[in-house]
Amino acid sequence: MRKLTKMGTPASRITVIGLLFLVTLLSGVWLSRNLRQNDPRPFGKPLTGADSTVHKLVALATAIIAGVTIRSLHRGIEFRRIELTGVIAAGLFFLLMVVSGSLLSLGKARNDEILTLHKVASLLTVIVTSWAIYVLTRGRW
Repeated sequence: MRKLTKMGTPASRITVIGLLFLVTLLSGVWLSRNLRQNDPRPFGKPLTGADSTVHKLVALATAIIAGVTIRSLHRGIEFRRIELTGVIAAGLFFLLMVVSGSLLSLGKARNDEILTLHKVASLLTVIVTSWAIYVLTRGRW
């Protein structure tokens, strides 16, 4: 039996978002580790393979589920300033992750600045998205 919030959003969906964030992080670490051993980018080839594809698809699923969850939490209420700030910040960090991840996937030589940005933005995306969901669910359980 699923526990529902007052607004009808399954609490389990929030748990799924957390698990998907974890899988995305672990697949990113795995991908980074494998790149240290065999990086095709210095030869002008983009990242390919199952590990890269899994990382991208899980990250996409996380973004979609987080967006749908935030949207369903918003349904029926008006955002206050702090909630709107959290949602916009979470969206911008997801966008930063997509852009920096895309730049890392190109067939270009390794760019340490973008890799560092992608790693730092990963942590910030988890923090900001968690905060946005917390602010939206506060007082509704």
